[in-house]
Amino acid sequence: MGNTEQQVEERLAQLQQKVGARRAEVLKHDVDDDQFAVEYARLVNSTSKLVEFERTIPERLAEPERKRSERIVTWSWRGEAAVGAALIALVFILDHSVWWLVLLVPHFAGTVAGCFQKVDVEQHRDRRFGAVGLHVVALLMALISLSVISRWFIAAAIGWMLVGGSTVDSTDTGPKEVRR
Repeated sequence: MGNTEQQVEERLAQLQQKVGARRAEVLKHDVDDDQFAVEYARLVNSTSKLVEFERTIPERLAEPERKRSERIVTWSWRGEAAVGAALIALVFILDHSVWWLVLLVPHFAGTVAGCFQKVDVEQHRDRRFGAVGLHVVALLMALISLSVISRWFIAAAIGWMLVGGSTVDSTDTGPKEVRR
């Protein structure tokens, strides 16, 4: 059992015990007793905490995986932004046509923008998949701009950039199941 799961189970057990103890206190008093209202309010408060905690269990269990995805996404996009900057510099160093900047500058700008995306619980796996797929795009960009492969692959590179960009601009706000 993972550390996170163990912590969640321990906290859940603590909250359940508190609710049980509060219930026992309520049952000790008669409904007409002033202490009954005090103990009942404590029971309701403890129960509210338990319900709120139970509501957050899926997010708590998914958090370690989300953090891993966040690291992968962040460093992938940062690395690809560095590759984009290096390719732009190589255009000038290798005295290639400045027209390559039409392809490389948007790639660089897109990867820099991707560095700042949020990785939430619902879409962390999609973001991770997009970030890993981005490495293919960067490789293709490097091979094309360094004239290792034919310039006809520019269309493919633009297509890949659009696919990579669509994973960054995912605006689906509908409810999704949280995956572990």
